[in-house]
Amino acid sequence: MQNTKSQNLRFITEMALFTALSVVLSFWSIRLWGEGGSISFQMVPTMIMAYRYGYKGGLTTGFLFGMIKLILGAYILTPVQAFLDYPLAFTVVGFTAITVPMVKKAFAKKEKGMAAFWLTVGVFFGSFLRFLSHTASAVVFFGDYAPKGESVWVYSTIYNGSYMLPSFIASAVVLVILAEVYPKIVTPAN
Repeated sequence: MQNTKSQNLRFITEMALFTALSVVLSFWSIRLWGEGGSISFQMVPTMIMAYRYGYKGGLTTGFLFGMIKLILGAYILTPVQAFLDYPLAFTVVGFTAITVPMVKKAFAKKEKGMAAFWLTVGVFFGSFLRFLSHTASAVVFFGDYAPKGESVWVYSTIYNGSYMLPSFIASAVVLVILAEVYPKIVTPAN
């Protein structure tokens, strides 16, 4: 019983710390567009929680971070747009956990190259889902910003891709470096 309480306390503490770290990192970003969209490392703490605790850690941390972003000053047009751009977009980053079994296996076999590969695949998956959420929001709610004659889908894809692709690359590089230096940071918690 005591062990379960200790594990729950550890999970809640780490979730709070990594959510707070995401908030801090969100303030240190390179803003590309006035309406939103910035390159940052804000997804990395959620991704770390996804690797440490699986879907529960990643999805919960992402959701909490998305809600805090919403509260701290989001660009809101409608409730649905706010949901797509904040809670949903950051929650799905937690699906980075899809590669936890492969990462765990690579670390167990001491295959650093494979671990880096699977970490990058997971980061891509979580980043891509966030990109899809932002793109859906842009198509539905920001289509008026598309240049006359340009497809709203093309505009939304380019707009969101302009900051999500560099954010994915930056997050993957940081996560791989962290795993190389301190593997326990991304090793699933026992």
